[in-house]
Amino acid sequence: RFDPATAMVDGAPLRCANGAEGGDRCLSDAQIAALKVYDTPIRFGYPVASGETGYPGFNLWGSDLGMDGPLPAQATVTTLALGSEQPASPMPPKAPFGPAFWDQWARFFVTRDPAFNSMTLDPTQPGRWQARISELTALQDINKTDLGAFQSRGGKLLMAHGTNDVLVSTRASEDYFQRLKKTMGAERVDAFVRYYEIPGYGHAVSTVFNAAWDSLTTLENWVERGIAPPPQTVADTLGVPGRTRPLCPYPGYPRYNGSGDVNRASSFSCAQP
Repeated sequence: RFDPATAMVDGAPLRCANGAEGGDRCLSDAQIAALKVYDTPIRFGYPVASGETGYPGFNLWGSDLGMDGPLPAQATVTTLALGSEQPASPMPPKAPFGPAFWDQWARFFVTRDPAFNSMTLDPTQPGRWQARISELTALQDINKTDLGAFQSRGGKLLMAHGTNDVLVSTRASEDYFQRLKKTMGAERVDAFVRYYEIPGYGHAVSTVFNAAWDSLTTLENWVERGIAPPPQTVADTLGVPGRTRPLCPYPGYPRYNGSGDVNRASSFSCAQP
């Protein structure tokens, strides 16, 4: 498992000397600790109406989400990921989008107080706001795992999620998919659901691998013609325009075959972890 505290990058430690602030070429202990907070699951100390018990943390070790780059979309990628300013109250305009989202939700949905300091609200122990948060989860965190009525009407579901999404965690999607199979049975779920993960793709945009996929045709063929999804291909429109990869059903991932053009999907196969 990747650990930024001990990792080597280009032959040099990723951790700054003695963990002190060392500029843009290494990570201080404070920065490593912040990244590990993102990575670590949290558990709520109270029940919520939606049935959620916590949140599984985020994948942060896939690419340099905060790196500057020449592509115009990089500013959006950075905003939707780790941002470039530390969260505070009031929330800075270049703070990570996750804390900015939390700030808006805490002020306008939970407390309904525009002047509220969202940095003082602990999601694991929200105190006087616990009942309000639970109430909101019943409206916002709809995660029903019995989709029998949907299936009985011929419904088909395609789910895709970028592994570099730092706003909505792929781990949450994985958890939902597993709970769906636990409730309905794996064979039944396979008859009407597909879940794919896209390496390098972030929240709606990526300068590493900006995925384009004709999901609509796949869905139409499944619903209207009874053709279950064949092997899918996803194309990059920004990082290396025209590059393709297999789109692998979870938990599969694209693995290089060892030969062939690294920018062509045919040089990769879907492997299991």
